Amino acid sequence: MNSPELLGGAVLHGGERATLRLEREYPHPVAALWTALTLPELTRRWWADLRADLRVGGEFSLMWLSGPAQDLEWWPGEVTALDPPRLLEHTSSEHGLLRWELQPLDAGALRARTRLTLTNELEGEDAWVPMSLAAWHLHLEQLQAALEGGGADWSTWGASADRRLRALRDAYAATLPGVD
Repeated sequence: MNSPELLGGAVLHGGERATLRLEREYPHPVAALWTALTLPELTRRWWADLRADLRVGGEFSLMWLSGPAQDLEWWPGEVTALDPPRLLEHTSSEHGLLRWELQPLDAGALRARTRLTLTNELEGEDAWVPMSLAAWHLHLEQLQAALEGGGADWSTWGASADRRLRALRDAYAATLPGVD
C-alpha cells in the first residue's frame, strides 16, 4: 500500500480544502447501487440513516450509525445535483460536498457491473484527509456487503472496524506529503 491510488483513493488537492476521490467497481447494475444510495432502509445497512427529498434543493440529511448511540445526531444536507440513476450530489454539514457518480460497465456482459466514483470536497485541516479516506474506504467495502444482502451491525461496528480504520488511515497518511 504505497499510494492512495493503490488503496482506491486519491487526493486531488489539499490545503484548507481537499478533494478526495474514490472509485470502486461492483458486480451489480446501476439501479442496485442507486437504490443503495437513496433508500433509507438500504443506506443504513452500509453508511448512515437517511432523510431525503430527492430533488435539487431537497433535504439529504444523514445520521452516521457507527458511533455510540448517545452521540448520534442528524447532519443536515441538501441535494445540489441529481440525474437518476447516474448522479447524486449533496452537501453534508460534516462532510462538505459529496458527489456519487454511477457508470455502467460491461454492456452486454452476462452480469452487469457498475463503477462508482465518490468525490468528497471537504474543508478543514489536512489531518482529516487520511481519516476521511480510510472511513470512506470502509464504508465502500460495507456497500459491497449490503449489495449482497448483508448489513453492518452498528452496535459492534466501531470496535470491530477500529483496527482496520487506523491501519488504513496510517497507510493513506504515509502517501500524503506533510500529513502525520
